[in-house]
Amino acid sequence: MGSVSFRVPDEVKARMEEHDEVNWSAVLRDHIEEELHSLESRNIAHAVATSERLSSAIDADEVATTNTAETIREFRDTRYGEEQT
Repeated sequence: MGSVSFRVPDEVKARMEEHDEVNWSAVLRDHIEEELHSLESRNIAHAVATSERLSSAIDADEVATTNTAETIREFRDTRYGEEQT
């Protein structure tokens, strides 16, 4: 398990020491996990919103008549050069 150090004001440290029944490391780990979950959820929500926005811009009739394999090949040729295909 990794180790992280941080500083708190002396007053906070003194108040924490008054409650030796509390595992402060566990409290901090829980709060860090909650914050990470919140941040990751926001990233997922942003990705979903972006996907929905992009999906709504797609013309279904045009996609139905497009050779997607050819489109992908053209993109790869443009990006990597024709010798990579």
